Amino acid sequence: MLLIETAIFYLLLGGAVAFTVYLRSKSANPIEVGLQTTGACLFWPLHVPILLSETAKLDDAPEQKGLTPQQQDTLSAAIAQVETELDAALDGLDGWAEDVLSSEQHRLEELRVAWKAQADRIRQIDKLLAAPSVRSDSLAEVSAEVESVRHSETTRRENIRQLSSLRNRMHADLVGTLAWVRELVTMIHLAKFSGAPAARAEELVAQIAAAVQGLSEVSSWREEERVPAAAHELV
Repeated sequence: MLLIETAIFYLLLGGAVAFTVYLRSKSANPIEVGLQTTGACLFWPLHVPILLSETAKLDDAPEQKGLTPQQQDTLSAAIAQVETELDAALDGLDGWAEDVLSSEQHRLEELRVAWKAQADRIRQIDKLLAAPSVRSDSLAEVSAEVESVRHSETTRRENIRQLSSLRNRMHADLVGTLAWVRELVTMIHLAKFSGAPAARAEELVAQIAAAVQGLSEVSSWREEERVPAAAHELV
């Protein structure tokens, strides 16, 4: 009698596992689905670990999706597009003006790194500006009548305004640099197929490599602006 009860209990569990396998089956072949569900019913202890591992992957999917926007946002897509177009233009220098690559390779790599670093700084500022405390502040509301708090709150809001202004400046410079490089890339293709001398390609590649200077300047413009302000306060 105990054997019969054990068999019934075993088959009930097997039926549940088989039903789960049936629901998750991706096959359109009825025979294949039937074999899978029958095997799952009879040998369900072997299928349970597989089902649990699949469930774990589904649970991890939202977390993985949460990591992708930073890699696939509009800035990253724009940078990737320009890099692809730039690579195609540089590859076309072979046999025509490839010597310029050896002299400008270092600055071209710096430019690529600068693009990504600038985009990352913009994301960090966006994250700060999106914080709830930037839009509403409970401390400021409950301490509105305290003069020292009002002064601190005014200064804080001014700092946030400057941070937003800095973000917009960095974004404009990054996008402008990307657009400028794309323009120069088309000029390289035009120079090559119109029979221009190699010196023209060297000039254009040098201009692309020099674009890194603009991104370096925008990172330090706020520091340069603070020096006169600090000196004025001391006076």
